[in-house]
Amino acid sequence: MKTVSCLVLTLATLLPALPDDSEEGVVSVEEFSEKGITLQVEKPGIVYATNKGGRNRGILKTGTQVDLVSFTDRAYFVRGKREDNVGVSGWVTPAAFSAKDPKFVEKLKQVHARQLLVRELISKKEVALGMTPEEVAQIHPHPTKTKVRRNAKGQTQVWEMIEYEEKNHYAMVRDPVTGAFFRQLTHTTNEEVSKIVVEFENGFVTAIEESENNGPRKPTIVAAPIIFAW
Repeated sequence: MKTVSCLVLTLATLLPALPDDSEEGVVSVEEFSEKGITLQVEKPGIVYATNKGGRNRGILKTGTQVDLVSFTDRAYFVRGKREDNVGVSGWVTPAAFSAKDPKFVEKLKQVHARQLLVRELISKKEVALGMTPEEVAQIHPHPTKTKVRRNAKGQTQVWEMIEYEEKNHYAMVRDPVTGAFFRQLTHTTNEEVSKIVVEFENGFVTAIEESENNGPRKPTIVAAPIIFAW
């Protein structure tokens, strides 16, 4: 039992807790990439406890690979090995790594800016041109109606999100005994309060149609997710 306890404590020391993705400015790779991102360590990079510095957790071993977990526009949170071959995770400067794409750092900054904007739009329940179906689903998880059209150029999807409200209908009725008039419920209907139609072409929002009840609004445009090699 003591051996197991020591092992657990050792692992906890070598593998610190992951960064809090809800922290301002931190974007998780899982937000936009299912495959993950692996980087090559080209220069000895000091591993810090926070994206602003903090405790020094060691130096990454040159020539090894690391897994990118989260990032800001200035630092990467990675999992890898120190110079003594011990596992380590923490924040490292982008200058320590290389990737197949020579514009990797620049493109990742663009991804970072896009994800922060998308995160803000989702929090405001606002659909924008350039969003993916997965991002729109975080705002409207259950479309009222969907349809798909495929042709030689690709695939088009249309999602309809309709909000209904129950409305009671009344009629003025005269009491046969007293002769007084009163309002009587005759029937109830579900009436459309608002409607949003979102069209996707090859995986991105290309058109947004809203009912007049939602008020006129110029749609926000976000850049399509960036695809690059690493």
